[in-house]
Amino acid sequence: MQNNLFFHIPFYTHDNSAFPKPVNGNYNYWVSLINYFLEKTDTIEIHCWDEEVDTIEEIKALPLSTFKMIKEENITIFKGNKTSNLSNYLLNHYTNNIEEFKWFTVNLDLGMVPMFHSGHWGTEFFVPNVTEKEIAVIKSVTPSETRFHQY
Repeated sequence: MQNNLFFHIPFYTHDNSAFPKPVNGNYNYWVSLINYFLEKTDTIEIHCWDEEVDTIEEIKALPLSTFKMIKEENITIFKGNKTSNLSNYLLNHYTNNIEEFKWFTVNLDLGMVPMFHSGHWGTEFFVPNVTEKEIAVIKSVTPSETRFHQY
């Protein structure tokens, strides 16, 4: 039987910021999660708020010929086929120069089927049709304080 899984990494914010950072201070779980789910996908979508100019410019400068940029109200969306360059970018360049997560949302799809969703700068996740094996992998790489909701 397959289920849906939502999980939330505990976070904190600085006094004058709404930006969430993991309570344990690092994003070590990101590499394991994204590496695992990249293997199951062929399409990547990244959402950035328009004021995140440095990150948007960085993505635009990547050699990604199949990546389309879509402008919506207050948000810039990049979507395209998974490539080794883009996979490398997601795995190795996920924080900025002040160690904050770069992307508000990362979606990984297989064709038109959602496989993995990361939201709220890498602190909220959703995996549809998750298997028991995937749940075990997720729980093995996320902080012990992570909250899980399976339905």
